[in-house]
Amino acid sequence: MELAVFWGCRAISGDIAFELSVRRLAEALGVRLVDLEGQSCCGEPLRSVSIPASCYLAIRMMALAAREGHKMLLVPCPKGYYMMSWSRELMSNSAELREHLSKALESEGLDISKLAEPVDLIGLLHDLVGPEALSRAVKRDLGLRVAVHPGCYLLRSGGGAAERLSQLRTVLGAVGLEVPYYPGMLDCCGGSLEVSRPDAALTLAGSKLKAAQEAGLSCLVVSCPACFHMLDGRQEEALAAVGVKKPMPVLYLSQVLGLALGLEPDEVGLNLNSSPTEELGIGI
Repeated sequence: MELAVFWGCRAISGDIAFELSVRRLAEALGVRLVDLEGQSCCGEPLRSVSIPASCYLAIRMMALAAREGHKMLLVPCPKGYYMMSWSRELMSNSAELREHLSKALESEGLDISKLAEPVDLIGLLHDLVGPEALSRAVKRDLGLRVAVHPGCYLLRSGGGAAERLSQLRTVLGAVGLEVPYYPGMLDCCGGSLEVSRPDAALTLAGSKLKAAQEAGLSCLVVSCPACFHMLDGRQEEALAAVGVKKPMPVLYLSQVLGLALGLEPDEVGLNLNSSPTEELGIGI
């Protein structure tokens, strides 16, 4: 299987663990990723400033992929995938917006009627690869009970929050991980408040980590780079905000799946995480 891939700003600006783990996981599953030429912003930062501009940037990525001959476009970042889904929905409901976007795309030689289908990481793993194939590919029994943090953008895209959460838990369960419910599973990571209310942002992140620890779970698993930044990168500050001293391992979905498929910790960038992933004892 070959898929064009749109990485988004986090990977391009230095989130090596995210990009590396997705690339290695794809290789382990026999998926060849082709970097999309001419990548730019997904439009999310402009959503509150200009809806047409934000939609244009999101639609543009799908048009570029189609022009390069790709039917599908892998979008590992949940924000980017949400933006493409959201923009297509807006465009389908507004002839005025569609005309505006069409003219903008035409100036680049792009055709609004020819768009690649966006696929997120859950769509790739659950729908294209499938739980049974994932189970067959398992080479390491991790024996972990994990706290999953779905994140708001994943829950707001696709077939609805319940379906998306079910798909995420099915994917993790397919590689032998236990994914129990815990209080606060659906709570925010605090990322949306990091600039306007940094105190509240850290409290939300700390509360999430505290809830996972109190549930007796081994680690927190996230799929969104913005969530990873709050829960892994800023974990020490977040835990301090809620009076907790004990840190907790935080892994990307692509990291924990890669480990289950037999990849070594360094191959999925586990050494780049800020949280104490060595406590899991994987690869030692």
